[in-house]
Amino acid sequence: MMEIPCFEPRIDADDAVQRTDRLTVTSYLLSTLRSLLGRADESEPTVTVLYYPDYLAYTTVTLQRVGLGEKEDKFVAAVDAATGRVGEVDVTLPDIETREILESQVVPIEYDEDDAEAEWDEWLFSYIDRTYRPVKRPETSLDRLELVYTPYYAVDYGPDADEGPYAVSALTKQVELLADIPPLNDEYSAVVSSE
Repeated sequence: MMEIPCFEPRIDADDAVQRTDRLTVTSYLLSTLRSLLGRADESEPTVTVLYYPDYLAYTTVTLQRVGLGEKEDKFVAAVDAATGRVGEVDVTLPDIETREILESQVVPIEYDEDDAEAEWDEWLFSYIDRTYRPVKRPETSLDRLELVYTPYYAVDYGPDADEGPYAVSALTKQVELLADIPPLNDEYSAVVSSE
């Protein structure tokens, strides 16, 4: 067991299953037919909780505006600790709590804090140019870098399913094919093979 800081989930496992049970035409038709006939679905999916690491980069940008003085803008960027991808956080972040988790449920960190800061720094100036279109190079600072984990539900309908398994973010509630998130898919495969 290990203690990790993670976002408080916005949905639970049952909500994750409901988000995935009618994604394909076949599953939608089967589910509708079963409902009309009053039959419950005999094959319940397996749901596995996995935790994905991100660094939150609390950022300050100070723009020098001609004749108007300075304008300070603060935002949060996320640096994916498994792949190094960076992007602005465009959701309201829930509280962060500490949980005791099995190590097998945690996607390993491939980028340490120094790597994350370097990725953030490389991303930042193209983001500022695109977002603010400054005339003069602005001042920037990384106020704080914080590692936090996002819970994901891996919803697996078994080998007979049309697609899947699915990954449902407990933060954004977004559903994706698990295979489209390689670090999460690798960790899920390791968990399944060890059972």
